[in-house]
Order: sequence, then structure tokens, then C-alpha cells
Amino acid sequence: MIRVRSDRNRLLLVAAVAIVALVGAACGSGGDDQDSAGGSTDTTVAEASATGASGELDEAGTPGPYAVGLRTLSLTDSGDSGRSFSVDVWYPVDAADTAGVANAEYSFIPGLGYTSEVSFTDAPAADGSFPLVVYSHGSGGFRWVATFFTEFLASKGFVVAAPDHTGNTAIDGFTGGSVDSPTNANNRPGDVTDTIDAVLAASDDASDPLAGRVDASSIGLTGHSFGGFTALASVSGHTNAVGSTLPDPRITALVVMAPYTLLLSDDELAAVDVPTMMISATDDLTTPIETNTERAWELISGRPLVRIDVTAAAHNSFTDLCQLREAVAELPDVSEAITDALAAQAGQACSDEVLASVEVHRITNSYAAAFLIDQLTGSTTYAAVLACEGAPTEVTCDVRS
Repeated sequence: MIRVRSDRNRLLLVAAVAIVALVGAACGSGGDDQDSAGGSTDTTVAEASATGASGELDEAGTPGPYAVGLRTLSLTDSGDSGRSFSVDVWYPVDAADTAGVANAEYSFIPGLGYTSEVSFTDAPAADGSFPLVVYSHGSGGFRWVATFFTEFLASKGFVVAAPDHTGNTAIDGFTGGSVDSPTNANNRPGDVTDTIDAVLAASDDASDPLAGRVDASSIGLTGHSFGGFTALASVSGHTNAVGSTLPDPRITALVVMAPYTLLLSDDELAAVDVPTMMISATDDLTTPIETNTERAWELISGRPLVRIDVTAAAHNSFTDLCQLREAVAELPDVSEAITDALAAQAGQACSDEVLASVEVHRITNSYAAAFLIDQLTGSTTYAAVLACEGAPTEVTCDVRS
């Protein structure tokens, strides 16, 4: 949930969201996400059964028992580039321990952003050892572009870490710091590995607030658009003109949203040998199902391989973009020119022609949580859901076991 800052920070929020809107359509590679298009796949829609799968899906999509803490780490690329980047870490917190703790602020720079109603800055972590999930943002995005997802997973009992991919963030796009696509593709898997290393080191450090809180044997990786490429490449390894990256064997499950897969060779996709869920949008004009999901669906070797196609969803339906746009629209001192510009840049994902993003978020959270709980905790609570039973009408579901 977003709570808009007031008074002098309102115009700063407008500027922040304008940046988000301007980069929103750039999360993939190619395509214009501002037009409406239909589409469907040939996969089978699962029929509801008597197992109560629909109820299980609703339960999977309900926020968990934990409040959410947030801390930010500053890392340096362990490779040759020496790039620095920030990592946001969300983690489970006992609700009683949030009293008097400040709500988290999501900012491009101090004072430029919005206030969370879910996360609390540096709140004490709940007792327990929790699976780790890494989230990789799309091209031109940033680490907190999908708090609907990262905060939700933390509430369900995961430690969630999201790096800024320096050289491919919103700020880089405006400061001239963006790198070319091969360099970006080569950098990103290393960012994931460095993020995992840093969070596990924090858990191993008796003096760290996350001491003992991360289960090093249960690590999942998620990502949107170019972040979907990043997730797949982090398991398969990837070679391009810049160099090669090695697989990270610690990653045991993947969830990719509107994944950009064109940079991956057939052999690299076949080398994705861990359980994988792909969540795609039928009206995605940036990373269309036909050119990005279909080939991955045929080639990925990991099992189970679960495919969720969300009918009438768009590429940026898997981000917070529409909620940020609505926050700006509620402000009394925003000019019509700004709101019109935001509407144009927000494009298809926030239009009446596609499924509301809050519904896409609900579906994404439900299926992703079910899958990650199944794969990272060993629970079979959502077995029927993951067998594509009781799928909602907005979802085309298929599974390969």
C-alpha cells in the first residue's frame, strides 16, 4: 500500500513517478506497450475440482502472518567492474515489534518517493530461519518497483532481497549512466550472486540484525522482464560478446514474470534445470508470449514447469506503476499537463482495456507464493493449485511434471 507524502514533498513525488512512468515501458526489449492488443495461448485451462483448489489459491494470495521489516544494503560488484549498487531486503517481523518503528520510505533520493503502509524500517526480525527469495527488476527499473510482490512474500515468511542493477536503472537512464545490452546481460547475474552472498553473510554474522534468519539451503530467484532473463541466466549461465557468466548452483527455484528470453540460446534455456514458474500476460506487447514465453516453455528442462498466462494483462501489470500513477492523481496541486503525460507514459497497463493491475497482482502473488512455498519449504499445501486445479477465469494454466 502507498501512503502519499504531503506538503513540500508532493511535487517531489510527482517527479519520482514521472521517472517511473517514463521508464515503465522500457522493462523489456522492443515493442510498444502503449497500444492494446489481444492474444491467447494454446495451453489448457484447468477445470475446478472438488479438492478445494480455489480456496487454496485464495489462501496463498492472502498476506501472511508477519509484519514486514526493510533494510538497505550497499554492495560492490565482486567482479572486475567495481560497480556499487543498493539492495533492499524485506523480512518477516512480529507485528508487536513494529510499535514506534517508522514506516519505510521508498526514494530515488532522500525526500523523493513515497511511504509504505506495510514495511517498517529496520524493525527487529522475527525469530526463525526463512527461505531467501531474490527479485530482479526489469530494464530501466529499480529495486522497489514491485513492492506489491516483495512486501507480500516477506509477510508470508520469506526474506526477500532486490538489487538495483547499476547501469540499467531508472536513474541511470536519466543521468547517462546506462550500459549497453550485452554489458547489462553480463552484469546482472553477478548482481544476483553478490546479493545472495551478502544476505547469507548477514545471516552468518552473529552481530547482524538478520543473524540466523536465512535458510541457506532454500533460495529462490524471481524477476520481471529483463529480470526474468536475469533469473533464467543465473541458473543456465550466459555467454555473449562481453563474456560469460556461470550458473549459481544455490538457486533451487525460479518465478519469472513477463520474461524477456530472446537473448538466451536454445542450449541456455535447456540448461534451466530447476523448478520454474512462468507468469505471462496475453496482452504484453513488450515481451509477447509468442516470442518469449513459448520457446522457454518448450526448452526449459526443470520440473515442475508451471505456466500461468493471465488473460488481458499487460507487460507493466507486474509492477507498482499504476498504483504510483493513482497516488499522483490524488494530489491537489498536480497540473493537467503532468497527469496527461503520466497517463500517456503509463500506457496499456493502467488502461480500462486490460485487467486491473490489482487483479494481476493478486493472481501473481497467489501462484508465486504457492510455488515458492512448495519448492522452498517442502509444504504440499498448494499441490492442487500447482496441478492447475481451480484456476480462476482470468488464468490459463498448464504444468509439466
